[in-house]
Amino acid sequence: MIPKGSPLRLTLAGLTLAVILIPVALASAATKTTTNDNNKVLKISVPGPFNGCTFLDAGATPSSDGILDLVRPSAFLTSSGGNLVGEGGPIAAAELTSLKPETVVYTIAPNQRWSNGQLFDASDLVAWWAYAQSLSSVKSDGYRAISSLNVTNGGLSVTAIFATPYAEWNLLFRDVEAPGAPDGCAIGNLVKRPSLGPYVVTSASPTMVTLTMNKKWQLDPNRFGHVIVSSSDLIPSSKSAHFASYSLTVDRAQEQALSAHPGQLSHIGTSSNIEELTFAPGLPLTSALGIRQALSWSLSRQSMINTLWGAVTFSPSQAQSAIFSQGQSAYPGTSGTGPTGQAATTTTTAPVGGGTPGLADCLPCALSALKAAGYRHVAKGLVGSNGAVLSLRVAVGPSATDQSSAALIATRWGDLGIHVTQVDETSDTAAAAAAATNHVDVAIFTRPTMTTPSYAARSWAGPAYVDSFPSGVRTSQVTSLYDTAVANFNPVAANATWLSLDQVIMNQFWVRPLYTAPSLVEWSSTLANVVGSLSVTGFVDQVSSWTIAPPLPPT
Repeated sequence: MIPKGSPLRLTLAGLTLAVILIPVALASAATKTTTNDNNKVLKISVPGPFNGCTFLDAGATPSSDGILDLVRPSAFLTSSGGNLVGEGGPIAAAELTSLKPETVVYTIAPNQRWSNGQLFDASDLVAWWAYAQSLSSVKSDGYRAISSLNVTNGGLSVTAIFATPYAEWNLLFRDVEAPGAPDGCAIGNLVKRPSLGPYVVTSASPTMVTLTMNKKWQLDPNRFGHVIVSSSDLIPSSKSAHFASYSLTVDRAQEQALSAHPGQLSHIGTSSNIEELTFAPGLPLTSALGIRQALSWSLSRQSMINTLWGAVTFSPSQAQSAIFSQGQSAYPGTSGTGPTGQAATTTTTAPVGGGTPGLADCLPCALSALKAAGYRHVAKGLVGSNGAVLSLRVAVGPSATDQSSAALIATRWGDLGIHVTQVDETSDTAAAAAAATNHVDVAIFTRPTMTTPSYAARSWAGPAYVDSFPSGVRTSQVTSLYDTAVANFNPVAANATWLSLDQVIMNQFWVRPLYTAPSLVEWSSTLANVVGSLSVTGFVDQVSSWTIAPPLPPT
């Protein structure tokens, strides 16, 4: 097997039609090391809370998925850069062997057993496929495309034949659960369900999960014996503690906390989360394109960014995509800048010759659109032809980023004479659903992206599952582009189609992406091999390759 972190572990970023054989792992001995961290404890902080959902459940979260990657067999995992890499281990290889029909062969390593002693073989993949097909979850899409799954090689291989082309087959068979494991998202299920990976869950609560090294795991033998994953971002006071953190809170308080702990290293970068607002498709106000344009153009996204992160050494740029986050390789916009490189406000250029400004922020254009829609300013606010004040019900997600962004937007709209009533939701998916089902006019929430844009794009194509962040909007143009992109095995051509879909969605103004939230990675100087990550899942997936940093040479 190839250890995690090895350059020989294959990535699928360069998959083309000419290359259809992708081994997940090659046979080799695990890297030997002169030190041993098995008796050490590693403390990790990631956004919470945690739950006991399986990877396929609609309630799964990126942090819970990261924990599952350490305790469940997978064909591929997420790298820190957001790409998929071969995992190795129990699912030893995944090979795309044919395109007509699309055929993928998964090979199981021999003599693999779950933590309860039960044998792990191809029948477990068949059971996982059957379970996936029964779920109302966007993560089950690829499984629904498989027409048959045949066990061969004495139970050590399974051949999947697809009824329709599904280029993102590498998303499948991740964090497979043991047959007969309890259903549901209760946190106790993390302990009850058998493990098969570098670690075993020994205790779990919504705020803390404790992992113990799986001594039967042959890869990465020099790994921490105990890992405590917490939702509390408290930097240990001891300089000898082994600690790492992934946070979506990047502000002055975090910087000050870091300065008080010189033994901590840190990196501010992008995340996989897009902060956005979406509009209800069936309400009188937001069903009108002119109103959606006006509300979108009226926001100065650069001013929002400066207000939220003007004191940190990295800030995001104004969002240029609704399905790609800023750090992803296919992102069509520019990278973020430091505060010194940012303008105080966004350029606002009036439309030329009566045209529209497109996707740029433009306050004069917003005012012109509102006037064209029959609105005028009076003492009580912005009123329409019927004399009623323009009022919006706005659903807001639960995170600090959601709340702070909503406050700035409400202030901006309030200055224009628009009355805003905020409705707090318990989750980002609930906020999206509130707008999609016309319970509110607008929703402001955080949209997570994955290694593929298809996950975010599913808001506007296919069945409206809860975890697809439903929009309530379907058009034949977007559906056609989605079907074309998801069936294209050439990533360059597929990305061109995804970007076309992206432009269509944004130019219809059903969604207004605001920015990609920055992330902060912190780790103690006692750790080696820690790197910044595009996502919390890519961060946690590094854990088994971290080790104790060698001592500094004497001066």
